[in-house]
Amino acid sequence: MAAPSPQAAPALPVTPPAAGEASVSVVIPAYNAADTIGRALDSVAAQTMPPDEVIVVDDGSTDGTAALVAARTDLPIRLIASPGRSGAAAARNLGIAAARGEFVAFLDADDEWLPEKLARQLAVIVPAPRMSFVACRSFEYAHDGSPIGPIHADVPVVTGPEAWRTLLAATFVSTPCVLARRSVLQAIGGFDQSLPIAEDQDLWIRLALAGEVGFVDEVLVRVHERPTSLSRTYKPQEPEIALRMALSHIARERGRLTRAELHHALATRLAQNGRRLYAGGRRLRGLAILARAVLYGGPIWQNLQFVLSNAPGAAALKARLRALRPRSGGR
Repeated sequence: MAAPSPQAAPALPVTPPAAGEASVSVVIPAYNAADTIGRALDSVAAQTMPPDEVIVVDDGSTDGTAALVAARTDLPIRLIASPGRSGAAAARNLGIAAARGEFVAFLDADDEWLPEKLARQLAVIVPAPRMSFVACRSFEYAHDGSPIGPIHADVPVVTGPEAWRTLLAATFVSTPCVLARRSVLQAIGGFDQSLPIAEDQDLWIRLALAGEVGFVDEVLVRVHERPTSLSRTYKPQEPEIALRMALSHIARERGRLTRAELHHALATRLAQNGRRLYAGGRRLRGLAILARAVLYGGPIWQNLQFVLSNAPGAAALKARLRALRPRSGGR
């Protein structure tokens, strides 16, 4: 008599842990941040759902940053010294490698979170095991504290497994807004250390390709402008670096894109960086890239209007026209 075939065990419902049970590691790269690191750490300490650990990677500071961090006994801080000045991407990767939490939240040493930031994001990502990261909205402030405005407000937010298609064209994610699964970060290799800038946009695209994207449609992060930030240091090279990064992703994924999606991504990225190059003084290079954007369906009039309004002498001409405008006066 044949032995009875084994029966499959009944599938048990998977109950994700409650948001309060999830472990979070905060990663903060810091370089000569003595004047701002306290504010950043204060915002972590004020979280309604505190993290399990705060990893500060001191990236070769010479201003006493490490001593200020070591003095914070109110937080579960681990201070890591990078081997010399390695840059933000490498510093964050050191933090990811040292992290023990299920989730990693990124914060820059000059920025701050609102108290509900982690709680709001954990409520979204914990019940969604396929979600690789969750972001939120942010607002930027000038060095003197005056408000500048919302960041990436003009980019449509797309969530779910197809969000990478939108991120190919433009980003709606700021680094201190991200809470990501550590396992996915490690699987895809973290930040690309060969990129001195735009390494954040590159990572968001790769994370989106690896899973779903979540978003909390609230301003939960305050981003503070800093004169010595990497974005300012690499500002002249930023358009070229960011464009190469985006075009490489578009080339790799073009087989999965419709013709309309491909042309939209190309036109948007080319227009963004062509304008930056033109406004930054590299006018011939900027014009060439803007022409390519138009060939892929970019708006002709908007790009032409940008060129005319940023042409040499345009500001002086506008001022002269304003001076010639008749003034209304009263008695």
